[in-house]
Amino acid sequence: MEQNQQINIETFTDLSFGTNSYMVWAEGSDSAVVIDAGLSTNAILEFLESNGLSLDAVLLTHSHPDHIAGAADVASATGADVYLHPVEAEAVKMMSKGFLSMLGIDELQLPEEFKPLEDGQVLELAGLEFKVLHTPGHSPGSVSFLVDRALFDGDLVFRGSIGRTDFPGGDSEVLMTSVKDKVFVLDPETKLYPGHMGSTTVGWEKRTNPFLVGL
Repeated sequence: MEQNQQINIETFTDLSFGTNSYMVWAEGSDSAVVIDAGLSTNAILEFLESNGLSLDAVLLTHSHPDHIAGAADVASATGADVYLHPVEAEAVKMMSKGFLSMLGIDELQLPEEFKPLEDGQVLELAGLEFKVLHTPGHSPGSVSFLVDRALFDGDLVFRGSIGRTDFPGGDSEVLMTSVKDKVFVLDPETKLYPGHMGSTTVGWEKRTNPFLVGL
């Protein structure tokens, strides 16, 4: 478990895709938020139970199956609301079976409802404030969540790399603009928690990321 100032962060990484799901809760709180619910459903539910935490919400950075495959089960087990950008909510309904099978998923279970997200929105959940940043590029409705000095950026910026843009709706120029206008304007000490690989900081990626140097 990692502590970022006044928040606790637990990372769950599935073995199939190496996708990170994060649980975030305020120090001393008994409620939490999950960011991206991929294939680590059992680990997430077990952690909630063993730590006496309830779940307020599941926040999804985008709709790719490795990030949302467990959202329906987590929501059903906990009663938590699930949030997703409307563009992504539409995209997931039209996701082809071919795309799912390419990822080794036979059928994608979806929550009964997605609550909408929009740029600049502030969600007050589990005693914390989550600011929503629309950060398209990896997909059109991708968002990042800023809480305290931590940014959960999905598949936008990785440690030393960036998210792929060859999936439907991906756009490398749009991704670069999102990084420049939404991420690199943050305090250099802001911690980045990406959808894959380990955490990093805004300043480190600004200085060393070979895809982003000079932005």
